Amino acid sequence: MPYVNLKLIGKLTKKQKEDIAAQFSDTLEKVANKPKEYTYIVIEETSAENWACGGKLFG
Repeated sequence: MPYVNLKLIGKLTKKQKEDIAAQFSDTLEKVANKPKEYTYIVIEETSAENWACGGKLFG
């Protein structure tokens, strides 16, 4: 049972989330032979002020 946790800065539309879920699931099915029906995907959106890299906040 694959579990994908995608974290990103900003907001996505529902359509973008649907496309991401479909494409991640398709890729896992094709590459790893994992059925789409058993693939779980969580999309976490956060603001730039809550994310840092190299000691500096993005926002």
